[in-house]
Amino acid sequence: MVSPHPPARVWFNKSFSSIHGVLRQLREDWGSGLTLIGSHTERDFGPLASCDTAAVEPANLTAAEYVDWCLAFCAEHQVNVFIPGRMRDSIADRRAAFEAQGVNLILAGDGDTLRLLEDKGRFLAQVPEGVAVHRFHRVHTWEEFSAACDQIESEGLPVCFKPATGTFGLGFYILDEGMTPLKRLLRSEAHRITKAELQSILTAAESFPELLVMEYLDGSEFSVDVLARSGEVLSMVCRRKPINGQVRLTGTSRTIRVMEGLSQLLAHEPAIGHMVRLLARHFQLGGLFNVQFRTRAELPERPCLLEINGRMAGGIPYIRLTGLNLALWAIRLALTPAGDPLPDIPEPQLPLRVQERSDVFIMPPSA
Repeated sequence: MVSPHPPARVWFNKSFSSIHGVLRQLREDWGSGLTLIGSHTERDFGPLASCDTAAVEPANLTAAEYVDWCLAFCAEHQVNVFIPGRMRDSIADRRAAFEAQGVNLILAGDGDTLRLLEDKGRFLAQVPEGVAVHRFHRVHTWEEFSAACDQIESEGLPVCFKPATGTFGLGFYILDEGMTPLKRLLRSEAHRITKAELQSILTAAESFPELLVMEYLDGSEFSVDVLARSGEVLSMVCRRKPINGQVRLTGTSRTIRVMEGLSQLLAHEPAIGHMVRLLARHFQLGGLFNVQFRTRAELPERPCLLEINGRMAGGIPYIRLTGLNLALWAIRLALTPAGDPLPDIPEPQLPLRVQERSDVFIMPPSA
């Protein structure tokens, strides 16, 4: 059977383990003519088993040296589409060098934009009008931290904080005066701390990196996977993560119990979709990226922007269950010459409830 898609040699450099689902789905949906190339600093990184060619990336290189290595790797393996995970901003800075070799990069923006997205305080301060943002303060000292807490708590709101840069929620904590170090140790409560314990830690340090002190949004979380080109959103799907617990009814003292189970809901969310389009246009985003929103545990819900991840999110394999393979269409767009008609991207079949199921596999002997 002839593939409906053109031949492509696609390279994914160091990324997260969730890339396994992306590689598998590309293999299933593309047809013949697709060559998947993967690399990682770990020789036995599991997803490499899904690639036609696997390579070990060099360690301890500077950003400039790593980009030089990437350029040489693209030439050696005749790569025509490169989807970077590692050092995206440094690779974006030298886009012209890749394009001169015939390599199409799938990136959410230029180097400066990608660095802005990673600096969450600076990014949130620049979002366009029309995008709802949760309360936040950028702090560098305990005095600033304490003042920010007082302001948020004076409104009767819970407080949380996190580093201005980072991934996977590392360094995220909720202020909880009922938490003790012993409780956290025995209950594995990794993300709660009292103000007194936090003060003893921060005041003992001469300085600390910028922290964001924020209202803790205790309601639903939304993760939006987006495909865009030059600031225009071409396709997106919103994943609503389940909430189970008490939800307040705005304007009353009443609460109701909501039990949404374990499934994520993939659905159209018009208010969120509008904000995503504003963000994409304002920051001139393209390629694949992910936008995170969250709400208070109240009805009606009012989603607030948390952050934009300038890369594919770990949950992107969920989206293909709607009939839309975002990675595939990102590659097709990258292979479409400027001025040519864009490919017809299918509409996702929504709504849909989904869950994850883990799998095991045997690594090839040569890996």
